[in-house]
Amino acid sequence: RDKNHPSVVMWSVANEPDSESPAASAYFKHVVSHARALDPSRPISFATFKSPEKDLAAQYVDVIMVNRYFAWYTNTGQIDIIGPSLERDVLAWRRAFRKLVMISEYGADTIAGIHSDPSIAFTEEFQCEYLAQYFPVFDKLRAARFFIGEHVWNFADFMTAQGVTRVYGNKKGIFTRQRHPKMSAYTIRTRYQALGNASLRYPDRMSLLARVAPLPLSQSAEEAPEAAAQQQARLQVLGSQEMP
Repeated sequence: RDKNHPSVVMWSVANEPDSESPAASAYFKHVVSHARALDPSRPISFATFKSPEKDLAAQYVDVIMVNRYFAWYTNTGQIDIIGPSLERDVLAWRRAFRKLVMISEYGADTIAGIHSDPSIAFTEEFQCEYLAQYFPVFDKLRAARFFIGEHVWNFADFMTAQGVTRVYGNKKGIFTRQRHPKMSAYTIRTRYQALGNASLRYPDRMSLLARVAPLPLSQSAEEAPEAAAQQQARLQVLGSQEMP
């Protein structure tokens, strides 16, 4: 009954801002503080495309959302780099800020009806293969309990200004502008169905999930058994706090 009534789970205050600018720190500190005052019940975030080493705004949000297009705008077509690049990047954000992380954009432009074997950029086959390269890393990071989401870009194609990176608009949609599915729509459907069938029941409040700190990203052999025992204890506490 609620399929057409999505819930607001958190507020995003910006999309791909210049968060490396010297003025970004003071600006986003004020914006995030104001948003939190308006609604203290929901987490605050924004979508960044900068690096964790230089981003000056991520320190103020509750959840770090990252837009990444490995093997598209650079190294186009080299989808074998997606897995290691993605894992390295997400772990860097986690190490830098110790916050929950999600990928808020990933995708590749595709012209409906264009096919190739072997696949090349802009074909429907390539889009499917491209998206699928992200899934194993998402699963691996999700198991570490700090990676909390994946959002493909985009639902449907849309018109943009002219440019050499645009073929009659933005074609990253898994549907056309007329809402006809591309091959990738079925790839994403299969992915989301698998997630729905395999997902554990999470706490009714994100604050509970945030308390479940994952194992340290680097630790000595002597520290590992103790850390594992602490993690198991946290998970047991979390399980007792889930909704019946």
